[in-house]
Amino acid sequence: MVQQRTSLLALFCLAVLAGTVQAEDFRVETEVFVGSDEKPVVTTLTLFRGTTVYDFMGKEAQQITIFDINRGRIILLDSHRKVKTTVTTDQLLRFTASLKANARGSTVDLVTPEMKESYDKQAGTLEMVSKRLKYRVNAIQPPSKEIAERYRIFADWFARLNSMHVGNLPPFARLQLNAALANHGLIPQSVERTVSPANRVGSSQHVRSSHLINWQLTNTDRKRISRAGDYMAKFSAVSPASYWKQSKPADD
Repeated sequence: MVQQRTSLLALFCLAVLAGTVQAEDFRVETEVFVGSDEKPVVTTLTLFRGTTVYDFMGKEAQQITIFDINRGRIILLDSHRKVKTTVTTDQLLRFTASLKANARGSTVDLVTPEMKESYDKQAGTLEMVSKRLKYRVNAIQPPSKEIAERYRIFADWFARLNSMHVGNLPPFARLQLNAALANHGLIPQSVERTVSPANRVGSSQHVRSSHLINWQLTNTDRKRISRAGDYMAKFSAVSPASYWKQSKPADD
């Protein structure tokens, strides 16, 4: 029954979201920092083209993630090992449903966070705070609300994807943040996340990300997209478990 409900939810989400996707292309360069470090631990380039999102990790773009919205699938490519794998949106919904069903003890605060929103329209800042989590976002209003919704689509499904890796946070607080941003017609320029330890034992974890946004793709971007298409056609398919055995995507 749970599997049937999540399958129906996936179909409903994709039908609605695909209807909101417009032809406007744009790009986002992201740097992720841990604590007070000035050197990013992760850099990514995310290209939004039609109903597909292309995410290139690192300067050499060894890890490429392609989200095909219409088909409800995420394809991961490893350009060094020349392998690929596919994760469907239905699989992600079933996985996150299992996270909720199996939440115990201190993880409950992360799986079912009660987030309180505070939005300063003049300053362009949004805060979401729960018992153990705090997000502070500096945001901008894109040329259209459809772009904000497209960014939410990407951020939602990638939060679910990242949650599949051991050590990463459940996606539920980030999903609430994404919804709040989209409701205000915003996309983030920077995001600061603080996770407090359970029972106040240990140190808080602080991660911040900066996002440089441009409203058009470059010729180099289009070449990257074409190359990713070639990789999809040529690389050998493996299971997600085999793919992730040597790959470690980051959580932001």
